[in-house]
Amino acid sequence: MYRIGIDVGGTFTDLVAADVEGRVTMAKAASTPEDQSLGVMEGLTLLAREHSLDLRAFLEATDLVVHGTTVATNALLERKGAAVGMLTTEGHRDVIEMREGLKEDRYNLRMPPPVPLVPRARRLGVKERVRFDGKVATPLDPRSLAAGIERLKHAGCASVAVCYLHSYRNARHEQATRRALERLMPGVYISLSSEVLPQIKEYERFGTTVVNAYVGPALATYLTRATSSSCNRTAAWRESRTPCGWPPEPCSRGPREASRVAGMPRACSRTGTSSPSTWAAPPRTSRCFRAASRN
Repeated sequence: MYRIGIDVGGTFTDLVAADVEGRVTMAKAASTPEDQSLGVMEGLTLLAREHSLDLRAFLEATDLVVHGTTVATNALLERKGAAVGMLTTEGHRDVIEMREGLKEDRYNLRMPPPVPLVPRARRLGVKERVRFDGKVATPLDPRSLAAGIERLKHAGCASVAVCYLHSYRNARHEQATRRALERLMPGVYISLSSEVLPQIKEYERFGTTVVNAYVGPALATYLTRATSSSCNRTAAWRESRTPCGWPPEPCSRGPREASRVAGMPRACSRTGTSSPSTWAAPPRTSRCFRAASRN
């Protein structure tokens, strides 16, 4: 059995394989920014040749793949993430723009503020309110929610961040919003602040959830392609209704979900950084990689 480590960089994709006796082999392939899963599979092919195996046999003899990539980091730095909409408690849509009133150079009166990942027109208030202790002060208004979702739908949002006040104490309204989004915007990528970063301080929780929503679809596409490519080279993937058990249990529900597979405790790319993810082989009856999170 083999264990494989993969590091996808901007120029090269590096791979290392270790067998049960501790012997180590290495391979290097050119990275393919247009679809980085192609570079990964090319590297795996080269690594299989080092062991005198074809790729299918090599993957079937592998029980663990530890993987790191800069897909999320690049999407954030190059500002090539998804078109994100934000649903938040009415009157609080400017939290991510106001931040905490701080700036890097606090005495520079002419310092321009950073441009938010979600423009103000796509940050919409919803009539609801949860108190600091988790008690519901204002029930979630279905009409207000439906109107906000309809506006995001017309704006062409591919991803939605749901950020309600004090949802870390009571996530009921965010969960109801997810169900409404799944019904009214099928296929949209959904990030709930109560799952991405369930802790006090609204700016940190809202901002992190927005980043997750911004980079999540790109990472989901990459991981789906990479997982499908690996499963295409194994014997039993077609027998499953969802190849490779994909997607794993996510924090983002829906067809485009891929949360909790980039090494974060609750969600993919909470901070947009490059974090390791693990593909671990399921029982031998399946013979394909299953994505699983790992701290």
